[in-house]
Amino acid sequence: MADEDPDQWRIDNARHARLQGVELHFRPYRRRSETWDHDHCAACRDKFAEAALLPDALHEGYTTGSDFPRGEEYEWVCATCFTELAGTLGWTVAGR
Repeated sequence: MADEDPDQWRIDNARHARLQGVELHFRPYRRRSETWDHDHCAACRDKFAEAALLPDALHEGYTTGSDFPRGEEYEWVCATCFTELAGTLGWTVAGR
């Protein structure tokens, strides 16, 4: 087990969310409804929220587009995970 990738848990989380090979969009976080207050990074589980609701959370990141089976802005990925895992997971950014 000494050769196991230390990022494997994040990779597994993102794959479980069906994010392998998807195109993501960099956007400010917006909650889905008045009763919804936050989401989590699909890889590392860091919290996303609107600044007014949770000032210590992430307020922007990479998210799914309208072509994602579960919908636009359904899954979120933090900038750190995007930078570190994009090559492994085949992520691209819309418009680039």
